[in-house]
Amino acid sequence: MTVSAQNIGIIAVASIFVVGCSSENFKSDHTVAHERTQSYLAANPSLSPPIARAIGRMELHKGMTKEQIIAAWGKPAYIQRYSAQSEQWFFGCGWPHSCDTPDEDTNFPLLEEIFNSRAIFNDGKLSEWTS
Repeated sequence: MTVSAQNIGIIAVASIFVVGCSSENFKSDHTVAHERTQSYLAANPSLSPPIARAIGRMELHKGMTKEQIIAAWGKPAYIQRYSAQSEQWFFGCGWPHSCDTPDEDTNFPLLEEIFNSRAIFNDGKLSEWTS
């Protein structure tokens, strides 16, 4: 049985694909979230101890900025703006706060029932949240 150059090429590409897709190259959601928080903390050493502690635990603390919320919980699935000073961020259907984002054109009167967690901002600072 002879192997053609084309077959050798197919085998080589398939081997690269299998090696490239090994489970060693994939990170869990928790690992990615932990790396995100640690990277943010390393880049922002002057954070107040309560804020740094909350981010490290992937928790929120009153007065956090939007950037700090993203460091702790990741990006929101949906944002509802009430005014230039007030908005509410909705976070996922499961850990780590991710799920399908609703269409912008769709009216979701019951966002609280779709999303598990939310953060409410007034003047760019976290004023309250649920998780």
